[in-house]
Amino acid sequence: MRITTSMLNETAKKTGIPINQNNLLSYLNNDEGVSDNTLLDALNKNNKVSSKATENYKKLEKSADRLKDAAQKLTADGEQSLYDKIRNSEEADKPKHQEELYSGIGSFLEQYNATLSELDKNAGPMNSYYKQMLKDTAKENSKALEDLGVTADEDGRLSLDMEKLKNASVDDIEKVFGKTGTFAVKSSILAERISDNAQVNAESYSSQYSAFGSLQSQIASKFDFWG
Repeated sequence: MRITTSMLNETAKKTGIPINQNNLLSYLNNDEGVSDNTLLDALNKNNKVSSKATENYKKLEKSADRLKDAAQKLTADGEQSLYDKIRNSEEADKPKHQEELYSGIGSFLEQYNATLSELDKNAGPMNSYYKQMLKDTAKENSKALEDLGVTADEDGRLSLDMEKLKNASVDDIEKVFGKTGTFAVKSSILAERISDNAQVNAESYSSQYSAFGSLQSQIASKFDFWG
């Protein structure tokens, strides 16, 4: 829309602001004056970036929390030990406890892969570090995992051959996924740190989002000549 002299005059009457018509009219009708490089446009872009980053970090936090919970179920001891439940149960109850263990491992691997995916969506040195640490933890246990039917693809995502897992002994499964192993234990520790880091970043970006929104509103109100 082209800004006319009459429009400027009307605005001047409404606001009481003296306007140098030639200079302001030239600026408003100049392509550079209404380009994407204006302050409001820049604030709007930053607002969207902060909003998206907040959303991504919240998803990462949730994914890491689920991974930690899944790992802790596999590494629980005492009465909560999935392995002892199988070893100490009556024959009639063994299938139920075995299914609980297999399901727990499947859930753990699902959350492991989901956390890797969310780390990919959140660029930054810390997230790259945590992703590599997760992959290294699986790599350290690659032989034992393969014996249980767990293999990694080129991106580090893990897949499970359930039939092979079911043919493994409870003792062998516990050596990898139990509290005496390193895979689930280290994954749990990493998941907690990933979650904490994601929470801090989500709060930081959320604060920026609020600040940008407030500043944008203030600036917009100052330039709202037509209201």
